[in-house]
Order: sequence, then C-alpha cells, then structure tokens
Amino acid sequence: DLQEHDRVEVFGGYSYTGYSVYQIYSGPWTKYGFNGWDASAAFKLRPHVALEGGFSGGYASNGEGHSYSLQSYMGGLRFSEGVRKIDIFGHVLFGGLHFNADYNSPATAFAAELGGGADFWFSRRVGVRLIQADCLLNTNQAAAEDGEGGSGPHAHLRIATGITVRF
Repeated sequence: DLQEHDRVEVFGGYSYTGYSVYQIYSGPWTKYGFNGWDASAAFKLRPHVALEGGFSGGYASNGEGHSYSLQSYMGGLRFSEGVRKIDIFGHVLFGGLHFNADYNSPATAFAAELGGGADFWFSRRVGVRLIQADCLLNTNQAAAEDGEGGSGPHAHLRIATGITVRF
C-alpha cells in the first residue's frame, strides 16, 4: 500500500513512436520511427485514480535529407492497481500534437492518447517503467504536406520505458 504522502509520481525516459508522413511532392504515406523522450507527472486524487500530465518529443529523418519532429502535450486521468512490486495502469489523455517537417509549415492539432503500462518498484520511491504502450490519435494535417495525400493514418503506436520516482 502507498502511504498518504506518496501522492506524486514522476516519469522520464525513452520513447519510440511509429508515425506516418506523406512524402514531399510524391507520396505515399510512409511510417517512420521517431526516437525521443517521454515525461509525465501524476497526482493521486484517490487510491487508484490520478490526474496525469504528459509531454513527449520524437525525431526522425527520411534518409534523403528531410527531418521531422513530433511533440505532444496532454492531460487526463490515470487508473492503476498495484500487485506486490508492480503497478499496472491505464490512462486516457487529451491535448495537442505538434508536427514539423523541414519542408513544410509546422502545425498543431488535437490529439488523444489511450494506453497504459507497468512499473516495477525497486523501493518505495524508485522504480522502472517496464513498458508503456499508447495509441496516439490525432488529426494533424501537416504530416500530409499541405493537404496532399488525403487525411492519412490517424492512429500511431508509441512505446516508452524509463525511470519512475514517487514523492
């Protein structure tokens, strides 16, 4: 059981996002691996419910000189259950996704993140996020190179791992 003063949990680590981009001038939609970071903080409202805020950034290139960046910022609810030294959680977050390509104007669009993960606690305060897997939903048209190629994929997979600390 968590003590009453263990109300804040902070996570930071590596993330990988598979995100589709419409190739400049020609298409087609191509999925790239965006390597980057993921950070979040959760404030417990009740024993199994927390208010969560998350931020992430990812970076990729197409191998032909074009680079892309992806940032998200979201907030919502997290639901969790502890089993011995492992906490399993699910969350629903809403916010924005910012996409930038070196050949296009950057754009920000509404986004949502649905998923969850598992933390293993070495001690009461320090743990490791074994895995976090999220479906990143968005309607960002900047990835379509000024609207060319239609709307493209709206669901993308993000996985993350890293260090978790409780306060």
